This record gives sequence, C-alpha cells and structure tokens, in this order.
Amino acid sequence: MITKDNFTKLLTNLGFTKQTYNYSPIETKIERPGNIAEEIDNTEIYLKKFQSQNCELKVDFKNHLLIYPYGIVSNRETTKNFTQNENFVIFECVCRLLQKGYSPNHIELEKPMPGGHHDTGGFCDIIIKDNNNKPYLLIECKTAGKEFDDAWGKMIQKGGQLFNYYNSYRQAEYLCLYASDFSDEQTKYFSHIIYLKDNDEYLLSDKKLLSFKKVQDENGGKDDYFKVWKETYQQDFATVGIFEPDIAAYHVGRQKYSITDLQEVDNDAIQKKYHEFATILRQHNVSGRENAFDKLVNLFLAKIVDETTNPNELMFYWKGAAFDDYFDFQDRLQKMYKDGMHKFLGETVTYIDNETIKETFHLFKNDPDATRDKILGYFRELKFFTNNDFAFLDVHNEQLFFQNAIILKKIVQMLQDIRLKTEEQNQFLGDLFEGFLDQGVKQSEGQFFTPMPIVKFLISSLPLENLIKNSVEIPKVIDYACGAGHFLNEYAQQIKPFVKTHKADEIGNYYAEITGIEKEYRLSKVAKVSAFMYGQDEIKIIYKDALALNPEIKDSSFSVLVANPPYSVKGFLETLTEKERNRFELMNAIDTKQIISNNSIETFFIERAKQLLKGGGVAAIVLPSSILSNGNIYIKCREIILKYFDLVAIAEFGSGTFGKTGTNTVTLFLRRKSDHPDLAEHYQNRVEAWFNNDFSKDEVFDDSSLLNDYCNHIGIAIIDYKTLLNGTPNETLLDCDIFKEYRKAFENDTKAKNIKKKRITTNYTKEHQQTELERYILDAMIAAESEKLYFYLLAASNPQPVLISKSPSDNKAMKLFLGYEWSGAKGSEGIKYIGANLADDEDMIAANNGISQIRTPLFNPKDNTDTDKINTLIRQNFKGEKFQIPESLTEFVSLTRLVDMIDFSRVNIDKVLRTSAVKTFEITSKYPLFKLSQMVEIISGGTPDTNNSTYWNGDIPWLSVADFNNNNRFVDSAEKHITKFGLEKSNTQLLIKGDIIISARGTVGVLAQVARPMAFNQSCYGLRGTKDVDNGYLYYILCREGEQFRLNATGSKFPAIIRKTFDDIIIPLPSLDIQQQIVTECEKVDEEYNSSRMSIQEYKEKIAQVFEDL
Repeated sequence: MITKDNFTKLLTNLGFTKQTYNYSPIETKIERPGNIAEEIDNTEIYLKKFQSQNCELKVDFKNHLLIYPYGIVSNRETTKNFTQNENFVIFECVCRLLQKGYSPNHIELEKPMPGGHHDTGGFCDIIIKDNNNKPYLLIECKTAGKEFDDAWGKMIQKGGQLFNYYNSYRQAEYLCLYASDFSDEQTKYFSHIIYLKDNDEYLLSDKKLLSFKKVQDENGGKDDYFKVWKETYQQDFATVGIFEPDIAAYHVGRQKYSITDLQEVDNDAIQKKYHEFATILRQHNVSGRENAFDKLVNLFLAKIVDETTNPNELMFYWKGAAFDDYFDFQDRLQKMYKDGMHKFLGETVTYIDNETIKETFHLFKNDPDATRDKILGYFRELKFFTNNDFAFLDVHNEQLFFQNAIILKKIVQMLQDIRLKTEEQNQFLGDLFEGFLDQGVKQSEGQFFTPMPIVKFLISSLPLENLIKNSVEIPKVIDYACGAGHFLNEYAQQIKPFVKTHKADEIGNYYAEITGIEKEYRLSKVAKVSAFMYGQDEIKIIYKDALALNPEIKDSSFSVLVANPPYSVKGFLETLTEKERNRFELMNAIDTKQIISNNSIETFFIERAKQLLKGGGVAAIVLPSSILSNGNIYIKCREIILKYFDLVAIAEFGSGTFGKTGTNTVTLFLRRKSDHPDLAEHYQNRVEAWFNNDFSKDEVFDDSSLLNDYCNHIGIAIIDYKTLLNGTPNETLLDCDIFKEYRKAFENDTKAKNIKKKRITTNYTKEHQQTELERYILDAMIAAESEKLYFYLLAASNPQPVLISKSPSDNKAMKLFLGYEWSGAKGSEGIKYIGANLADDEDMIAANNGISQIRTPLFNPKDNTDTDKINTLIRQNFKGEKFQIPESLTEFVSLTRLVDMIDFSRVNIDKVLRTSAVKTFEITSKYPLFKLSQMVEIISGGTPDTNNSTYWNGDIPWLSVADFNNNNRFVDSAEKHITKFGLEKSNTQLLIKGDIIISARGTVGVLAQVARPMAFNQSCYGLRGTKDVDNGYLYYILCREGEQFRLNATGSKFPAIIRKTFDDIIIPLPSLDIQQQIVTECEKVDEEYNSSRMSIQEYKEKIAQVFEDL
C-alpha cells in the first residue's frame, strides 16, 4: 500500500525530483487551503514536468499538499492532501495518465454525481473526456489489496460505484477499477477495465442476448447496464489496455499483445493466482480436482506454445467481449495445445481448426459457401458441444459449452498476463501441483510424490560438481519415473553454478542431456510444462514405460540417475513383452505363473538402473525399506546391488516422510561398478578356483588376502577352512557352530529325507546310503560357503564404508529431522515447513517457499556445502574423502563396512542389508553360550474373535503388552479376560505360572513372569525354559541382555521380533544351581530397590554385579 511513509520513494521511482519552490500568488490563492503554514517561500517540494502537456505535478510534504496542474478540475479539496491513502493512488494514476499523453484539460477529479449518495450519487475519482468534451473513461481508484478486492467484489455482485457513475455518464465507453502499490522498490498498478461496447457478431449467436445499445435505446438504468455486463458478457474485463507502452491516449483497448506485455510473477502474485483458481472452481461447482488440474496443465502447455511460437502476437488471451467470442477463443487454445503435444511430447492430438475446414471448400463449384456453412454448423456442434481438452465441466450440449466457456475464460484471464518461460525457477506450477497432491493423484498405483526437501537433499548429496568438472562429455541424466519432474528441475538448477565455473558450454546444452520418463499421461505433461516454466526448455520428457524397450534410451549411457520409482504394482510384468521381460536377470527368480501376480516392480527398477548407468555413474533411488530385508525376488535384487554397484550410503526415512502413504523408505546412494574389469565375474572365478583347491592365481591377483579376511570375519582359522576347499573338512572345522548348523539343516532337508527313504538292497547297502548322505551334506556345505565367500568378496570390494543415516522413530523428533510435517486439517492439507515464518497459515504458496527457512540435519537450504549437514557427508563419501561425523549428527549418522551389514552366520545367506546391525553385540562369559532358541520352548499367542461374545469376559486373564510394561517382575492381572471356549477356539495359548512373556512388536523386549495361568495376544511370545533352565534365571538374564532383542529386531513400519530372532540371541548358561544362586541374589536386589529410593541406573549396576560375581 502507498502511504505517506513510502510516498517519497514512490515519487522518486516515478521520476519526481526534490527541489526548493516558491509558490506564485495565484498558486497561493488557489492551491492553499486556510490551514496551511504561513511560510510559503523556499518550500521543499517534489516535482515532475510533462513536456508534451506543458504542465507539472507537485507534492508539498511540509504542508501535505498534492498539487495538480492547471486544467485538471478537482472538485474536492480533500482529494489534494495526505489525509487518505487513496489520494496517493489517485495522484499516481493522474501521473500515469499525463505520462501517457492525456490532456490535463480532459481530466476531472471527484466530480459529484446527482442524487446524493443513493444509486446515482457519490464522487467519481477520475473522469477522462475526449476531444469533444464527452465522458470517455471513468476511473475509480482504490488502495492495493483488500480495498481493491472488496471493491471488485461489489462490482461483481451489484455493479459497485462505477456502474453508479456510468448511470450518470452513459456516453463513457470504458470503466476502470484501478489500484497502485509500491513494494520491492517498484511501482505496480492493477486495472480491471470494462468495455461498454457491444460485440455484434457475438450477439448474433443468440437472439436472447441483451445489448448495451438496447438498454440505452430504452433509457434503462444502472441495473439494466449491469445485467447486460453480467448476463451477456459474463462480467468480462481486461487487465491491460490503458497504461501500457503501446497503448495511445484515447485509444483504450488493444488488438495485439506481445511477450513484452507479460510479467514475471512474484510470490505475492502467485499466491493470488492460486486462490483465484480455487475461487473459480468453487464459484462454478467444479468438484473434480484431478480433472481441473489436468485441464490447467493443458492450458499451461498451450500458453508455453504461444510464448514460444507467437511472441510478437500472442494468441493465449481473451481479447474482450467487444472483440472475441467463445468459439474462436477455444479454437485458438485447442490448436496451440495440439501443436504443443506434438512438438514437446511427440503425441498426436486430433483436432481440426476452423481455418482448415474453410480451406477444404475452396475448389467447390456449386454454392460452396452454403455447403461450407452448413457443414461448419454441424462441425461446430461436434467440436464444441462435447468434452475436450479444456472441459472443466462434463460438456455434452450447447448450454454446458457456454457454462464451461465462462470458467475457461476466467482461468485464461488469470494466466494471460504472466510469463511462464523464465530464466529462474518459478515454483508456480510445482506449488499449484502440490496443492492437489493430497487429492490422491496417482496414489492408487503405488507411487507417491517426493517432498521438495527430500528432492533437494538427494540431489545435493550427489557429487555433481566433480561430475561436471571432470567429465569430458556432458553427462547424461535420467529420472525413469519422473512424475512432475521435481528431480530433473532441481538437478538442472543445482548444476548451473558448476557449469558456469568449470565449463564454457551453454547451460542449455546440459539441459538437453536431461531425460525424464513417465508412464502416466497427465504427469508427463506436467513434467514438460515444469521444465518450460523453470527455463529448462531443453529437458526431454518421454511418455513411455521405463521398463520397456525404447530406442531413445541407450543402456550404459547415463552418468546420473535419480528417481522415486513406483512400488507394489500388481500385473506390471503383463504390460511388457516376453522379449522385454527376458532382458532382466530377475526373471530367473519368477515362475511363469507369477507373471500376473508379481508386484515387486521396485526390484525391476533397480535392475533397470544397473542397465542404464555407465561405469562410475551415480544414483539416488527412493525405495520401500523392505527392499533391504524381504525374501524371494528381493534376495535376487540385493544380489544385483552387491554385484554391480558400490553402496555409498543408505538414508532411512520413517512413515511420516511421504504423507498419507505411511511407508518406511530407504534411499540407496549407489555408484555403478565398471564392467572393465567385471568384479562380479572375476570373484566368481576366484571362488571356483579356491573351492577346486587351485591357488595358482594367488600370485597373479592381488586379492588372495580376502580369503584370509573372510575366515577372520566368520571366526574360523584359515588352515581349517582350507580343508573344506580341498573337499576333506577336518573335525575342528566341522565342530564350529556354523558347520553344526549346516549339518542340522542339510541332513533334514527334502533331498536328505529322500536319500534316507531309499530302499536298502544288496546293491544299495546302509553304508552306501550313509556315504551318499554324507556326500550330499558336504556338497551342500561347499555350495553354501561358496555363495557366502563370493558375496563377502563383493561386499569387501566396496571402496568406502557405507554411510547410514536414520530418521528418529519418535514422531516429534522425526518431524524436526525432516524439517516438515503433514497436515490433514481441512482447508490446510499438505506439507508444512517447520521453522518457516508465516504471517498467514493459509498462505500456501508462501508456505511452500518456506523451504528456504527450514532447519534440518539433512541439508542447509541456503548452503548445500554446509559441512554440518548429512548431504555433505554423503557427497564426501562418494568422493572417497576422509571425514569426521560432526557431533551434532552422531545420533543420526554412522559409518560401517558393507561386510558388517550382511549376516554370514546363517545357514542360508539371504543378503539382508541390516542398517541396525552395524553395532555388533559380543557376549563374554565363563559359562558356555547358547542360542536362546536352544534353551526355551517358544509359545505363540492369539486373539479370539472379538465379534463372538461367548469368547470374552470369562475368568482367564488375556495379556497384552500394556499389562506388563511397568518394570515389575511378575504380572498377575490383565485388563481383558477370555472364556475357556475362547481359549479353545483361537490361536492363543495358556502360559503356566513362572513362564516368561515378552513383547514382540513395537516396543520389543519388554518382559515379565506370569504369576498364574494366563493367555496372551499375538504381539507377544511366551518362553518356557527347558529342564536345564530356571525361569527365574531366564527372566533376569533376558532383562540384562535385552539390547540384543532391539539390535536384532526387523520390520519396515515398526520393530518386531519373530521366531527366527531367538536363533540370534546368545545367552550364557551356567549349571542349574548357579542359576538359582543368581536368582536368589537378584531377588535381594529387587527387595532393596522396592524398599528404598534406589535409582534405576544403580539397580541395573547391582544386578550386573550379581552376574559378574557368580
């Protein structure tokens, strides 16, 4: 708003100069009201001269006077002082009119209307007369913002002040609601211009339409004129046509617009556009948000075509009711959209414009005009009175066409004055797109969109400067599931300073090597439009399936791949041809019957990355965290990762990262291994040689030490391990725990059982059977160890430790870690940036731009090189630099060797990548160590049918973790009870007195002893010690070793322990009498704790001392 506080700056901006001035006697008499200062000489004023009109505008700050030149009639003294901010707007508007060339003699201010302050009363701010001294243009001035918006709202409702004034000055041809503002050191103006001229051609389209001329002929009133504007011309107005450089004075309106008329929008304007779009949809009951956004994208594409191909005579605008009609209007838009789809996305849109139809009749001899007009009439009905690419409503008749045309016109008017093709990122489309994201666009296909903080974090974590600096050729970049194109736009933005610093090439040449692939039709358009809006025109968007063959996409050619591909999409393999499917190694893990049901699409995208990237190429891929631990095809997928990629970093994100999806994700930061040499093939050959007892190549290859490293890693002496390599494992080797596990597993598997079932005959004796069985067990051991050694070698070749970043599990802490949260509040849905300083919670666009204010350990939005942020650590790890993890990040970040993330102690190596297993747990004891599964009977719980009342409210306590999560040793009551019938008819089981109950999901490892027979739910396990295990000892030792449960927990959404977990828990087992001594001493500590104010820490230390002493 213009006020007296910024008025001097505005005047300076308008070209006024400050000077000393002496009032003339005439000026003193005319201009000075009675209350001005006595001193009239040597007054400092601001002055601007208009040479063509030979006049001046002056401002006297001492006396608070706005001084207009001779010729301008000012009917009210109150207009010429500083008492109202609106006076400054009137003054600025007059300055603009004089600058334009309007004569002072034709300008009259605050002319009173007859009739007082009723329908025909008031004071018209500015009346412009023509050379015949007739009213030509009526202007009402308002301060920018709310006052202007309110005034326009009143005009829309009932015509407002301007139609009142027009009722008195009906010879005027134009009305204008005007506002001006001064912000960011610039003067801005806003005008809504109403043409009071009839469009005769438009009126012929419907004889029922009223006209201004008819109202005038019938001497109608203000309401009649307003009705014509509202009903005939749908309250049409123009935003330009008076003050622009190419508009001459007394020639309001224009027939031609160029790209120089368009303005780059700032945040304030963007916010208004967003709300304006939402208001239009609401006013016209447009409920299909997805369809509305799709049509909006089509308009963006048409506008980009217009700015690109018609810069000197733009076609994307409503010319005004006096010059345009809805049919020609939509025809222009449709042609531009057709051209854009073909030029930018390679898609053919069938549409025939009016000119093409007319041209087809030029050779007709017999009455071509009549035939042509008849066909054109039919063609118009088919073309316009049905749904089309700009149908915000369901159009299927003439009435709906006109209803939709009104919506279309309003949205085009909203966009026509802004410039989409800009040099810098314009977040308009991205912000607007995010506003509709929560409505579920594309969510049904297992895909979700990446929040901008995560986009910026991933892109800034890649070693882009090194890549640009050291590449001889321009690096090729791809996002093979590009969605709205955020990754592509952010990459293009981040490389700009690197190209400028290190290369002489034009930035457009780098953009031309950026490719996005998107299978979803609407989003492919969004991505292309985004590229144009961000000034990245050269980015290629391909509307295809990224898993299918595509001649435009060459394997082993890309240096960067960043993507958030879809996950869990059933039937995706059916969309590929057999040839396309067979390009993937993963098909070896899929039975032909599974082609229809398989939904593991994310695994194929990982292998696709392996195909696309060249050696040394880097990738950041967002995936569900189950990719690290699931079985079946996911094991094969992890094999591909280990064989073909260096694993640089893993960033784990919790369920609050992607809004409603609720999926825990990991981002894998990868570097493609070189195929020359092919390490996967090389290590395969080395393992085969070693297991053939061939060490002849050890002197040739500098990797023989890796065999020794593997033996050290699994705790077996190399001399003993080599007995396995020569096919005769010694007793020492076979006595190792893992080889005992091998024997236990292999002698009872299906093949071993089949050997044992063979019939004993004279030719196949018991000895023959035992020999075959032993041979099979040995072969199975060799096969298992061959596979383990092979993947150990691959993991050991990882050139750097893996950086693991983990989001906190606590909800509040996770939000601070991300720097944002998700809101489900009605009217305020979507992402909210934490730390963004916003004056209005509903200011969505400002909220999105608030990303620059967030504080997160992931990255610094104002400095991507901040060494205290995780993105910098990942980038350093890519480059192989040595670094220390800042203390502020130690709770989130750790470094571990890849070999330590894989469990080589299992019989079957599943290549699970354990981000929580970087901290190994070592048990030292003078007593023998056993797996917990060897010491207890594991009992599962369950829940009776909650809809069957006969199962509930009995006398059997039914435990959940809430009943014993209180640090008490014994639990003897439960909130819920079941009947004996409920016990018998469900999976729950009855624990007996002394048994252990332990929580298995969520908060794992909470335990207690049951004080009486009790049932329990499926989120717990019951443990009952074998005959050599005292349950009391079991309770105390598990309390002490509880950290093992947390370290070995699995689960993508929340921690969980499964039956297999009990194989990984190692417990010391003394003799039964020692166990009972430990229990006795621990009970004494319990008694002391309960009768004193001993701290938890002190209690734990005393219990630990009991175990130490005994």
